[in-house]
Amino acid sequence: AAWNKVNAAIGRVVASVPESTVMDVYNSVKDITDKKVPKYLMSLVDQADAEKAYAGFLEFKDVVKANQAIGASSAAIVPSGDKIGEAAKKLSAASYPFLKEVDWLSDIYIKPLTGV
Repeated sequence: AAWNKVNAAIGRVVASVPESTVMDVYNSVKDITDKKVPKYLMSLVDQADAEKAYAGFLEFKDVVKANQAIGASSAAIVPSGDKIGEAAKKLSAASYPFLKEVDWLSDIYIKPLTGV
């Protein structure tokens, strides 16, 4: 239940700003991330679980985008039935098996990647 709430909160935060702002952040991170990182990280987990989590994320992204703020002064749309919350539940179910496999205490996050 807590994971659902975290995903729903993140979705609402992202939906509260214009798409251009979200894309500026995405592009900034993309520009500083080595192209080998995704493949390397995938080698550390079960690929089927990672792909299921990614598919859930893409579906979640579509719901958040459909409820995105239009401009800096506009508020995000809060649809009846809380579509972001419903999508967050689906994302949580799809991604939880993958997240359980990640070694969150690993020192990999502070070391240079092998071969990069």
